Order: sequence, then C-alpha cells, then structure tokens
Amino acid sequence: MTTVEPPGANEPLDELDFRLLTGLRELWEDADPMPATLVEQIRFAIQLEDVDLEVMRIREQEGIAVTRSAAEQGRLITFDSESLTIMVNVSPEPGGTIRLDGWLTPPAEHPIEVRTATGPLTTTSDAEGRFAVSGVPHGMVQVLVRTLGRSRTVSTPAIEL
Repeated sequence: MTTVEPPGANEPLDELDFRLLTGLRELWEDADPMPATLVEQIRFAIQLEDVDLEVMRIREQEGIAVTRSAAEQGRLITFDSESLTIMVNVSPEPGGTIRLDGWLTPPAEHPIEVRTATGPLTTTSDAEGRFAVSGVPHGMVQVLVRTLGRSRTVSTPAIEL
C-alpha cells in the first residue's frame, strides 16, 4: 500500500506554519493552562534520595461533604499501599502552620518523616501506629514511613496543603 504525502510535507516549516503553531499553543494555554506550582511540585517530588519506594494511593473519601467550617476544623486523608494504610487528619494551627495527626495500619513503631519545601520534620509512631507533627508549613508535603524490618520506605504522593 502506497502512502501519499500532502504537498510540502517534506519541506521546512515556514512563517505560516509558525503562526499556526503559535495560535494553537495560545489556544491550549488559555483552555488548559499549566498549574502555577507545577515546576515546584516536580522539583519537590524528584528530590527524594531513597529510590526504593512503595508509593501509596490516595483513597477517595466517598460520601463526605466538606463545608467551610469542617475544612477549618480539619480534613481527613487516607493513603493506601500493599503493605500499609495511613490515615492523616490535617488541622490548622495558630500562626498559620498545620498539624498532622496520623494513624498507621497495621499499627507499629516506625520512623516518620514529613517532607516540606522548608525541610523535613521527623517523629516516630507509637506502638498503636499513632503519630503527630506540628508546625508543618503550607505547601507541598509528603509523608514517608521508614518501616522497621523492611528495606523499603513507604511514601504518600506529594500533596499541596
């Protein structure tokens, strides 16, 4: 079967081509602009030193309506992976920072690292799997659980708080 190419298909782009491509780019920039924080999110996500990660998924919270007053009191986010579930309550603190109260399932003591754009915050979960981290700044956040007895670190996706 022979393919027929349109006239000019093998010629270099000309001024009309560039004007059409510019118009197409502008159309997509207006219709679906790049998020303002995309570059920051990408840089944040690739800064992890530990390449042997088990990345968790955010579990959809079906049937939960979040009102303004409920959001001011806190919100609950659940992350799942094959080996671990983390439930995190996000609450505002005086002074503009955030407090994270978390629960691990199965419960156990594990080192916890909360990655932020200003640096990591660390704690350890107790035997029941509970942990709390205060003073978390707004912005990109990622929770890492360095599970004891396993070489693999479990990580939430980076999320904006």
